[in-house]
Amino acid sequence: MLDTSSLSEKIETQLKREIMSGDLSPGQRLTIDDIAGRLQVSAMPVRDAVRRLDGLGFLKVAPRRGVYVEVFDQKRFQETMKVRIALECLAVELAAPRIPAEKIRDARAQYQRAGEFFTETGDLSQLVECDNLLHDLIVSHSENPLLIDIMSQLRDLIGWAHHIVAKLQPKGKVDALPEHLAILDVLIKRDVKRTQCALRAHLENTMRRTLTAWDQSPQRAN
Repeated sequence: MLDTSSLSEKIETQLKREIMSGDLSPGQRLTIDDIAGRLQVSAMPVRDAVRRLDGLGFLKVAPRRGVYVEVFDQKRFQETMKVRIALECLAVELAAPRIPAEKIRDARAQYQRAGEFFTETGDLSQLVECDNLLHDLIVSHSENPLLIDIMSQLRDLIGWAHHIVAKLQPKGKVDALPEHLAILDVLIKRDVKRTQCALRAHLENTMRRTLTAWDQSPQRAN
């Protein structure tokens, strides 16, 4: 049973985790009573959580029909990625003068070590662990709370899409490594335009790699 502090937020987090992991399937019908019974909570905080997840794009509340898990298809993924590219490039403009040089160098060293570890062992775990390090560094130093909040929501949606195709492109983190290093190499020089160009190229490549894997899926999510 979930504890009672910030209960609706805990329910929201739990349901989001179940959707992103695939435990709740796209298009699956849910009921407030079933969720409340399963989590051993009252209906009111479940309704609040469902309402927020509807606004975030994880659930769809259909009047007189019920609550359904949203379908995250290729078109929606592309739309989400395009918004992310625009906002993250804005974050570069805001953050580039503010990020301490030592944090940029440390991030680069972490990526380098993760790449060397993969080369030596074939183990992707360190690359997976630091995959969002660069992006979090840029967004967090934008010092714009609204931008940070929106990017967090987009990251969750994109994470959902990546989970759908993750088994089909396990080496995607390897492909992204030189792109991350290239971004950090121009970011350390405080070159906003070149950093934005390198970041845009990386995110567009990420979108292309994901869509290619999606097309090859025997069970396409659209």
